[in-house]
Amino acid sequence: MVSVLALAALPLRAGTKIVHRWVLADQPMPKFKKILVIGVMENYLIRQELEDEMERLLAKSGLQGIKSHMVLPPRNEMMEGELKQRIKESDFDGVLIIRPKAMRKETKEVVKNLAGPYVPPAGYYTFWPYWNMAWGQVYVPSSNVKEETYVSTEFNLYNTKDEKLLWSGETETVYLEDFGKLAREYARALVKQLKKDKVIGTK
Repeated sequence: MVSVLALAALPLRAGTKIVHRWVLADQPMPKFKKILVIGVMENYLIRQELEDEMERLLAKSGLQGIKSHMVLPPRNEMMEGELKQRIKESDFDGVLIIRPKAMRKETKEVVKNLAGPYVPPAGYYTFWPYWNMAWGQVYVPSSNVKEETYVSTEFNLYNTKDEKLLWSGETETVYLEDFGKLAREYARALVKQLKKDKVIGTK
């Protein structure tokens, strides 16, 4: 479970989309009260923003979200066995691990459109002036090229009692450097899906 506490430092953009997910279906879902949230990111500020927002949103659903940056030291300061023991001895019901895993770049052409009401130029109102102008002036669209970076991030929720996977999936979003906004949007997407899948918020 804790072996995925590795390096990564990719923030996420507003409009996070969950592209696929998996929910345990062959046994009842545990009734969560306290979930440890771990953002696997080298950038401490991004990790803190994400975990803080997850804590806030989980509280709205009647759960206590525990921020890992407040209770766990950096991975390189604790052996795996010691970390496992600390989690096992705690009163967490589950551990939610969030880890950026891949990225890709896409280039898009953005065409600039003219604004305002359209009025044909004077030469358009009869055929032959327009015909000669059309062949004499080849139009090159006004555009620019925009490159966007897409980040794939996985999430996994484990039961601390038996360390079994309960909920898993992957998101895709566009990189943006407004880390606070990215963290808030990503946390909202995750908590919304947790509720939709009836992992949390059930009586």
